[in-house]
Amino acid sequence: MDFKWIPNALTIARCAFAGLVIWGIWNAELSGVAAGAVTPDMPPEDLLRHTVMQQLWYQFALLGFLSGALTDFLDGYLARKLKAQSRFGVWLDPIADKLLVGAALLGLAMVLKTWLIYLPAAAIIGRDVFMTWLRTTPAGKAVVDPSNLAKWKTGFEMAAIIGLMLPLAFAPADMAADASGATPLVFVIGSYMLVGLLWVAAALSLITGWRYIRATRR
Repeated sequence: MDFKWIPNALTIARCAFAGLVIWGIWNAELSGVAAGAVTPDMPPEDLLRHTVMQQLWYQFALLGFLSGALTDFLDGYLARKLKAQSRFGVWLDPIADKLLVGAALLGLAMVLKTWLIYLPAAAIIGRDVFMTWLRTTPAGKAVVDPSNLAKWKTGFEMAAIIGLMLPLAFAPADMAADASGATPLVFVIGSYMLVGLLWVAAALSLITGWRYIRATRR
């Protein structure tokens, strides 16, 4: 039986998982205070129901992202194992990666609402959109520019995104606060470290993008 279709199917699935990530975060936001679903005079049982639903939607989004990341590993591994490399897979694979990361970054920006997320997210997404276009041009198609920096960039992106999504999925706001209502120092330090990773990923995105542009001019 021919299983060479599986790598491309996994790549297409990653595009679908990107949609599930943004859908999960959108529904989580609709269940919260900002959307008016939660009000101060709401009965405790209704408040608990909305809190649980919001957390479940965040868990859904996190599961979608982790599943998409897993397909990123599996499609490449199986393509080599089954000798099933195809032009379609080579074209779609980087697009699926960028859709998954872009969906997660847009979702985090929607939730966290701070320029500390807006700026690196915009840099990464803007760079990815530009690079996708550049690779369709004759000059871009001719460039082969493997780089360890790109692998580091991907690693920092994944670590930052997963780290920022985990508290949304598993640590409700009332659990992340002490008796006085203040956020413990460990949560604050951890959050800034994860945001720092995202900024490093954004910087590496711009650097690798510039290197690719220079390579097209040689």
